[in-house]
Amino acid sequence: MKTLFALFLMLIGSLFSTTVLAHFTHFEPRIIHLYQDNRDTIILMRMPLPLVLLDNSWQGVDSQQAIPFTHRVTAAERTEYLLNHSEIKASLRRLKQLISSGYRIKKEGQNQIYRIEAINIFNSDSRNPFSSLDTAQSNFNGDITISEDARSLFDAGLDIRLRLADTSLNTDEINISSILGDKFNAINRLANIVNLHREGEITSVTTVGILDYSTTRLPTLTSKLINGFNSGFSHILIGTDHILFILLLFFSATGFIRLLSLATAFTLGHSFSLLFGHNLAISSPAFTPGIELLIALTICVTAILLLCQKAQHIGTTPILIIGVIHGFGFSFVFNELAKEGSQTSAINLLSFNIGIEAGQLFIYSLAFVLTAMCKRYLTFERPLYVYVSVFTLMVSAYWIVTRSIPLLETIQA
Repeated sequence: MKTLFALFLMLIGSLFSTTVLAHFTHFEPRIIHLYQDNRDTIILMRMPLPLVLLDNSWQGVDSQQAIPFTHRVTAAERTEYLLNHSEIKASLRRLKQLISSGYRIKKEGQNQIYRIEAINIFNSDSRNPFSSLDTAQSNFNGDITISEDARSLFDAGLDIRLRLADTSLNTDEINISSILGDKFNAINRLANIVNLHREGEITSVTTVGILDYSTTRLPTLTSKLINGFNSGFSHILIGTDHILFILLLFFSATGFIRLLSLATAFTLGHSFSLLFGHNLAISSPAFTPGIELLIALTICVTAILLLCQKAQHIGTTPILIIGVIHGFGFSFVFNELAKEGSQTSAINLLSFNIGIEAGQLFIYSLAFVLTAMCKRYLTFERPLYVYVSVFTLMVSAYWIVTRSIPLLETIQA
């Protein structure tokens, strides 16, 4: 039994080390601008291209499934889906049909037929701004434009311009909804930033997940709190590095009071950088990969100390500082969304932080239950914290190596 348990940890460790996403890459923005053009409503929208091309039967890259407008290339045991530019241009009507099937637009509760006027496909790494109405409009040039460097599907983005005839943003209720991506885990990382340009004013709303926006039904205080809480709670559950450090704190504590003090120090630390870190003007390109590496290092060092039975001597001050470092990972989410036009309020930050704290409590509770069950039903040659330390050490060591590469590249650039 103990051998199976150890193999299970190694398997999960290898999965995490190859698929884990750092805090800085958790949210992918879907940006929408609505404005009036005479008697019509114009909707400009940016989204990841896979959101439109992948259907609900998609089982992942390893499934070798066919994807419209792409061809598979396998090299060094890695499969890539490359965009077929000529096919996209030749079958533009089919692409527009895929887009239209994914978005429903209503006027006063009645489904509307809209026209897709322009499409722009680009490489996400070299994308032009879309945060303001002017920058969004500048991305369209003709019926279809495709950047030459837009090669890989999963690195590509899509801009579309829609025209909704005989509608008024001032008097009509316009509703935009979409369940694209709801069958995939990535839907929890899709941030909807909707900007309504009306009578010289801009109203911005940011939500996460499926899209359901109304020009007259603005979010209430309660819905903002719930949405922020859900975002924070789900964000910590997909932040594997944060989860592993919480587990290390759990096994480092010698008792409930000790765990409470460590957890409180960690919470205060990352709460500080979450609430105030998004206001820090850090222009150095090395900041992001540097924080990524520091997070991995804190996990690795703590795992070593726990393995050597020294972690119980870590004071609350070091944990507080480590909490600040981890909190920058969360605050970066708001920095990135702000660059895309999202307006972060105190309510958003507070509810997001409460969600993170609830997620931490959930992890601590789950760790307590699982530890009790393991001690009751399994027999180990070594204490359970040894297996957890080795497991965490393997994963964090891999992160240190992989996260050092972009930092070195940034420094050398």
